[in-house]
Amino acid sequence: MNDTSRRSALALGLTVAAATPLNALARPAAAAMYGPDEGKEYHPGVRVIMLGKRASMIPAYTAIQLSDTVFQPGSTWPDEAMPNDMVCTVIEGELEITQGDMKFTCKDGDVYSCGKGTHEAAINKGTVAAVMRVIDLLPA
Repeated sequence: MNDTSRRSALALGLTVAAATPLNALARPAAAAMYGPDEGKEYHPGVRVIMLGKRASMIPAYTAIQLSDTVFQPGSTWPDEAMPNDMVCTVIEGELEITQGDMKFTCKDGDVYSCGKGTHEAAINKGTVAAVMRVIDLLPA
């Protein structure tokens, strides 16, 4: 191998090594995998895993609570009134959400909100489990 080829190979190797951490940072974090019995089953194929709860710094709320709701393929959370304000995001898979007369598909990374007393239903029409991360805003 001549000097130019060695230098080119070394430069290429250093470039790849330097770019690898940047490439890893650009990828979204994968959702933690949950066992089939983790959390509490609320509906067939729908389990809620509580992740944490803390006092709120927002005066209208006494606490915030974080949970993941895992929907197996074909499972449904039936239409119910929301017990409090919340912010939701799908972190894996996708869910069809119905809020009153509005229906939309919430995909990985999408975020939406619902207010206390509003009605919502969710269904996993996909072939893989879907995970909805929920931030409950618990009232004062």
